[in-house]
Amino acid sequence: ACTIFSSDRSALLRMSSKEDRTEYYEKIVHARVGFAAIILKLFRSIKLPLEHFIWLCPRLRPRYYTISSSSSLHPDTIHITVSIVREELKNGSFYCGVCSNHLARAAKNGMVRVTCKDSTFRLPSNPSRPIIMVGPGTGIAPMRALLQERSYQRIQQNLLVGENVLYFGCKNRDQDYIYKNEMELFQKEGTLNKLQVAFSRETTKRVYVQHLLAEDAREIWMMIDEQKASIYVCGAKKMGSDVTNTIKWIASEVGKMRHDEAKAYVDRISKDGRFVQELWA
Repeated sequence: ACTIFSSDRSALLRMSSKEDRTEYYEKIVHARVGFAAIILKLFRSIKLPLEHFIWLCPRLRPRYYTISSSSSLHPDTIHITVSIVREELKNGSFYCGVCSNHLARAAKNGMVRVTCKDSTFRLPSNPSRPIIMVGPGTGIAPMRALLQERSYQRIQQNLLVGENVLYFGCKNRDQDYIYKNEMELFQKEGTLNKLQVAFSRETTKRVYVQHLLAEDAREIWMMIDEQKASIYVCGAKKMGSDVTNTIKWIASEVGKMRHDEAKAYVDRISKDGRFVQELWA
């Protein structure tokens, strides 16, 4: 460590060790302390040549967003759903997400560099098969695209389209219930057959999408096992893990499977492309 104080040196070596990351997460990650702030504010005794500082700076990584529109309905444009990260810290400064704030500034007459790659989300080749969508927060992005495509298949192509069920989650219906009007229109036109919303901050007991799935266990199992429904999950990794465990629980509870059988069942439908997840940390 390039520091003249032994206390700072000890702290830096301690937080950079692999043994105990608690202090690092508490003082750096959770406190939103950036690389420059570590040198300029937290450990001011660090003496580092400019070229070393530049060499140590992490390269800015590309951000990936799931497309939230159907190419059939919007052939000339691409929609994305972005939560703008802007968090006030205890010292009165703001922690701002680099990409989300850049996109917000470029929203009107701006220009950004964009590349597209294939999504793992694919609707069933047989449109009459039902789909189950789980997308809390901005995880609703691909579900919006899927619903637009299913609506296009029903109304424009006159196809027989299977049941569409959506599990959405947010903190408060008046705060972050995004696409509320669109979802209600999908319901009104008959494309969205069932909408379940978990408002996690409106009751003393926290309710999330996996809890609503568990409440509908028998219906979900019938759709998955008998009707061969496809399941799509998008959102945080923790939520994705909870949803996976809930599907396994449903297979055990309603499908009368042993734990190992339920796990093998979920692994099989995942391998067959009927259980698809796009998750982020």
